[in-house]
Amino acid sequence: MNAIEVKNLTVKYGDQVAVEDVNVEIEHPSFVVIMGPNGAGKTTFLKAVVGLLPYDGEVRIFGNPPAKVRDKIGYMPQRENINLGVPLRVKDVVLMPLIANKMMVRKEDVGRAKKYLEFVGMGNFWNRRFAELSGGQQQRVLFARTLVTEPEILILDEPFSATDVKTKMELISLLHKLKREKTVLVVIHDVNPLIDCTDKIMLIRRRVLAYGTIMDTLNEENLEKLYGVRVPMIHTENKCYIVGGDRHV
Repeated sequence: MNAIEVKNLTVKYGDQVAVEDVNVEIEHPSFVVIMGPNGAGKTTFLKAVVGLLPYDGEVRIFGNPPAKVRDKIGYMPQRENINLGVPLRVKDVVLMPLIANKMMVRKEDVGRAKKYLEFVGMGNFWNRRFAELSGGQQQRVLFARTLVTEPEILILDEPFSATDVKTKMELISLLHKLKREKTVLVVIHDVNPLIDCTDKIMLIRRRVLAYGTIMDTLNEENLEKLYGVRVPMIHTENKCYIVGGDRHV
């Protein structure tokens, strides 16, 4: 069964083409990493899949248009898109998806929010102000908010931004736990820590340059097409690693 089917997807901002003629099928459950240089259309692609942007072509989530199955998708945008000027507490942030269309917070909503805060290691921060947390702590809270509706698909846009090494490794560990339960699409700049749990990798630079398994897709030739420069790699018998990782090439 496919979680996501994209056919002839093109997205424009005015006359500027951001994503062009993308065709991809993503099985359920599976773990897909999306890589590309700045301005390659990665975030635009995710927003189109979620249904947040108008597009030409076709997007199907479990066979339906995105708007009809929003409850099956958990979307975590880039942290810099979060308004820190609103004086929200951690509980408000995590509860937000559960109470969006309700007049009051139910006991089961609170229980579920606390469950996922515990899952990301933030159970003791229930009443803390969100804006006062460190960048890594905010990312964990936002990850809990993404999980709280218990979606079947997780779409994560640079979830490790502004995180220290400890927080990054903790989030990666959580993603490993979810790998066989959900379909995960994650935009990252360093695939190395996720090599062991990645099923497919998508290399995008407005168009999809390559899509497939790590061993079939991640090679010097494809990376040079993607970034315009030679990117050294280390190959072992059944794994490969980018030397130094991608730092927004």
